[in-house]
Amino acid sequence: MLALPVVVGWILRVRDGAPTAPQLVPVVACWIIGYLAFNAATAWLKAPARRRPAARTPLLVYGLSSAACGGLALLLIGPALLAWIVPFAPLVGAALVLAATRRERSLASGALTTAAASLMVLVTRFVTADELLGSLGTAAGTAALVHTGLVFGYLFGTVWHVKGMIRERGRSGWLAASVAWHVGVTIAAGIAAALGALAPVWCVLFALTAVRAWLLPTVAARRPVRPLVIGLVEIGLTTAFAVVTVFA
Repeated sequence: MLALPVVVGWILRVRDGAPTAPQLVPVVACWIIGYLAFNAATAWLKAPARRRPAARTPLLVYGLSSAACGGLALLLIGPALLAWIVPFAPLVGAALVLAATRRERSLASGALTTAAASLMVLVTRFVTADELLGSLGTAAGTAALVHTGLVFGYLFGTVWHVKGMIRERGRSGWLAASVAWHVGVTIAAGIAAALGALAPVWCVLFALTAVRAWLLPTVAARRPVRPLVIGLVEIGLTTAFAVVTVFA
């Protein structure tokens, strides 16, 4: 979830002939370390009072490191970078509220965190929100928004799938909902392809994710599926997503 949106954003930059933008390096570092800080904050919020001092240390380390990277990015890019707070703050804030109420593993929390992750496609592609707004209506702006939606469709589908393999294992209703999400995204990709907005290969990719969403839980209901297998399948699909982004 951390790497895919950034990779997709970089691919779009290269494909559109945008400048290299080395100032994005501290932005990406801020994002990655910030994600670790978010996890540390989640652990601190749900920890009993007697354990909070121990949970505070990683929160401070990751939080300060992320802030340092963010400060460097702000110096290199300028105040325009701060506009990204507008879309990110509500998503992260709501996710932290769920963590504070011990619902950090809920589907809603997964939706919020994957939505925030998906926004990194736009950050990596355009650097500032002003540049994004200026691109609206152009081929580059449309492509970036479409790929942000594709990343969210894929990542949130992964949330459905992984929860179905672990916490919701064996629940037929969850499996049906997970498959429905994947089939829905596949149909949406098919409609977009029919309208000329996407290459047909995207339909194939999302169809494969739908097969995975049904097949692995079905097999797991009969015999254990090793976490390594689940992880390798996800790595393969994520790699395929990046490859399709390059060539489609």
